[in-house]
Amino acid sequence: MFQYLALILLAAAACTAIATNTNADDDAHAHVEKQYKKEDGHGKFSYGYDITNGIGAGEAGDEHQVHGEYHFTSKEGLPVKVSYTADENGYHPQGDLLPTPPPTPEAILRALAYIDAHPRKEEPPRPVHPHSQPRLVHPQPTRPHPTNPQPSRRHH
Repeated sequence: MFQYLALILLAAAACTAIATNTNADDDAHAHVEKQYKKEDGHGKFSYGYDITNGIGAGEAGDEHQVHGEYHFTSKEGLPVKVSYTADENGYHPQGDLLPTPPPTPEAILRALAYIDAHPRKEEPPRPVHPHSQPRLVHPQPTRPHPTNPQPSRRHH
């Protein structure tokens, strides 16, 4: 009997240890592993952090341009990392898991090549005579339609 009790207690301790290790990696028990923040007082900065659950980020730049990255682990267990720059031309991310546009269809590429090969010819402007002036057309006054009253004829 003592052997069974010892085996059950050993199994319970093993399950508790496994559950404790699993929970240590989840978001509820995550904590900041390292972090930094630097500013030079002239607009340049950098900061970053890493959390024990695999989430992290870092960024550096000034008032004109910023570059950085962030990373995490997806629900499927895949590591995800995105690098980016941001400047006067916008936000420019790069990463393996970001969606990409589909390729341009061949018919569209041919049409664009045709347009490039056959530019539209501009029509030369029409010469204007110095003495010619546009004719102004004055609207004719409208007259009421003549009414043609029918004399009433009474039969007596």
